[in-house]
Amino acid sequence: MLVHAVVWGFCLPLLPVCWLQLQLKRRQNLGMSAATRSGRWGHNASGHGAGRRILGVGDQGILPGYGEKAGQGVAGYCTESLIPLSGDDATWQVVGHVGATASDVLASCRGIDDLKVDLILISMGVNDVSGLTSLMRWQARIFDLILLIRQKGTAKIIFLGLPPMARFQSLPQPLRAVCGVRARLMDAVLKRSVSGLDFAAHLDFETSAPAGPITDDGYHLTAQVQKALGARAASLGSNLLRV
Repeated sequence: MLVHAVVWGFCLPLLPVCWLQLQLKRRQNLGMSAATRSGRWGHNASGHGAGRRILGVGDQGILPGYGEKAGQGVAGYCTESLIPLSGDDATWQVVGHVGATASDVLASCRGIDDLKVDLILISMGVNDVSGLTSLMRWQARIFDLILLIRQKGTAKIIFLGLPPMARFQSLPQPLRAVCGVRARLMDAVLKRSVSGLDFAAHLDFETSAPAGPITDDGYHLTAQVQKALGARAASLGSNLLRV
């Protein structure tokens, strides 16, 4: 993490240019769908035991993509992979929207009456990178979210690690490189924040996702990436649910 912090120091003079590039990029994407919320529990193939409920919450990283190769989202693929691992039936739901920050995710969870699920997958951080959320505020939101979830139930929690934003081909340089450095720094904070918790885990995005493009449109993960992350989340979730 110290190395990432030093590299970030060298990125600071580039922030004015990156800010301008970011504003232009946001204007180009004003027509994008701002929100998606699945209001029902999707059903996967039946297992043989008690039903599990998996909730995905967060930013665009938790949402299914768009178009013919959209995929069903990380939560859907996680549920699909978890069934043979646990031997239980399982259903899943997603609550999220494009552009959500950690504060938005926290607010969404506060608004969900029923958080008494078995497993919660959380995707956040990309928009905190572009919004230059401070590391102290970022860590505080992580702790607030964990505390809120555990106050409302006994769900196990998996945080999806921040993607390597240096591979976001839709971002121009130097914005792409600077976001890549910041994302790695914030991901290190996230990983450290959940380490030692027996009910939570950090899913390392970079080692779990396949090589190649991460997104089709610059925002939504490709189906291949969704499947890979979903399978890894199922493995982590299976271990957490045994505790």
